[in-house]
Amino acid sequence: MNVVVEFRLPADGFALGELFSHRPDVRIELERIVPTGEKAMPYFWVIGDATFVADVSVEGLSVDSIDVLSETEHGALCRGVWSADGGIDEILTAQEATVLHAEGNRDGWLFRVRFPDHEATSQFRESCDEASISYEVRRIYPVSELPMKRYDLTEEQREALVTAFESGYFRVPRDISLSELAETLDISPQATSGRLRRGLDRMLDSALFPPNKSTNQSEG
Repeated sequence: MNVVVEFRLPADGFALGELFSHRPDVRIELERIVPTGEKAMPYFWVIGDATFVADVSVEGLSVDSIDVLSETEHGALCRGVWSADGGIDEILTAQEATVLHAEGNRDGWLFRVRFPDHEATSQFRESCDEASISYEVRRIYPVSELPMKRYDLTEEQREALVTAFESGYFRVPRDISLSELAETLDISPQATSGRLRRGLDRMLDSALFPPNKSTNQSEG
């Protein structure tokens, strides 16, 4: 059963945190982590004045490369490849964890991560302890404990909706495509679309047209 863990890291507890030494006032948001062999390749936004990123030298940093893909008035979309230094990224990749959300500033990082099961979370903690990685767990919750009965959702519909929401599928613009969401859920895009549609239909029906509990009560 999938388990979601929210935890905090100090600013220097994650490879990209070293960018704050160049510009302390920026904020970084990870888009997703894509396994690529023994390494991981993150796409991330540098929010704020990101003009410095293109000139950052990776020498001495725990990343092999950083490329600026596009720039906007609010920041820059970047792609980086981490070095194989046994950091938090390698630990998460080894446990087949999915980073649903991650953002950081000079005060630290907040991660929301989905693990395949409780055993993976235990191995994550052991690996962090062995690597002397300091972290603070804020919340742990299995998908099964989320309230499904309120909207009469099936477990599959709830999982699809929660994953879509936490992955930014409902944002404008979307942070994840339907195909990527389907890959995360390990089902086809058609099945993913159907679960989302049926789940949203049930939620809207329950929210907009709740049962009238006072039908048997006299008025006045």
